[in-house]
Amino acid sequence: MSGGPVRARDGSMSLMVACPNPVFDAHARALAALSNQVFRLGERVGDGARTKLVNNLLAGINLVGAAEVLALAQAIGLDQGQTLDVIERSSGQSWIGSGDLAPRAHMTLLAKDTRLANEAASAAGFQGPLGERAAAVFRMACEHGLAELDDGALLAFLQQHGYAR
Repeated sequence: MSGGPVRARDGSMSLMVACPNPVFDAHARALAALSNQVFRLGERVGDGARTKLVNNLLAGINLVGAAEVLALAQAIGLDQGQTLDVIERSSGQSWIGSGDLAPRAHMTLLAKDTRLANEAASAAGFQGPLGERAAAVFRMACEHGLAELDDGALLAFLQQHGYAR
């Protein structure tokens, strides 16, 4: 599943399901009651978890990238609010600059998720250009005391630790 507690409560979290057809059929009503976003991924057990890893790695990479560009905007003298407005209405959209750090998805979750996704990538003999770096950024943010904050606190971490001089 993906979407956090708020989306779980309103029935809009994403459920990624991979299991034999008879098992899926037996539980289809319960799954539909849990969410209106049920993704049937086939019968190979574990594909739901693997899909979640890939999805969460992209979430982590997106957050690291968005935090980086907003920290860069500050460093080169741009107004972050205006820059974020452009990003949100253009190709670079992200929730990183909302300023709302109430924990919905703790930093520790993406630290774990990006680590696990990179372990899966490594086991498959794959190494992408950003995954390991995104995982390292989340790990460092947790080590610097942001573990229990929302993952959106990544922007403050980059700004406070020399990335936005």
